[in-house]
Amino acid sequence: IQAAFAHDLRLESVAFMHSVVALVAKLVTIDGAATKAEYDSFHALFVENAQIDTAQARSWFVQRSTDNSVAIQYARQIAAMTAGETALHTDLLQRLVQVAQADGPLNAAEIEWLRSIAEVFGFVRDAFRGFIDLQAGSANASPYAVLGVSPRANDKEIREHYMVRVQALHPDRHQAVGASAETLALLSDQLAALNAAYHSVQQARSKKLSRTMGIASWFGRKNTKGTS
Repeated sequence: IQAAFAHDLRLESVAFMHSVVALVAKLVTIDGAATKAEYDSFHALFVENAQIDTAQARSWFVQRSTDNSVAIQYARQIAAMTAGETALHTDLLQRLVQVAQADGPLNAAEIEWLRSIAEVFGFVRDAFRGFIDLQAGSANASPYAVLGVSPRANDKEIREHYMVRVQALHPDRHQAVGASAETLALLSDQLAALNAAYHSVQQARSKKLSRTMGIASWFGRKNTKGTS
């Protein structure tokens, strides 16, 4: 994945790149310690092919993921340096969503965090809802991609992964800790998409099994006739 900022002159600004890296670092720690998947996603989306030293980026990332600074201050710094550049803000939010999804579907804490950053960049509530729907639930994604499993996974593995994600997304869980109505609605949509994907995979596998058994039965009858 090529970084969108790779050819942007603002890469020459240490303040700009530091704010971007710090913003990502705050995102990945909003629901716990950063995972390897999240860091790898950050590196692919914001460091590779960009005019930024990898060691420096990692140093900033580690520092900002463990200090007491707050994400909103970095978002405001970026907004001030890029005032009116909606395309850049959209691109940045797209990448933030991808990093947030690196270790699973968006949870309530991540959605609330992304909403606060979007507001700093000037995205109104409806625009944010549409943006998250677009980024988090691609209409062209395969059922396996929605579930986050390989098509080669067996039925038991798929079922176990599905149940873990259902528990993580269920709105009742997040309502108990005070998630906003907008966030609960987004979680409900993601849960509906997850359920639909699981049902689709089950149906496809059931049909494939039926065809396989039918072919095996046909060959069995043919071979029996041939030996009689």
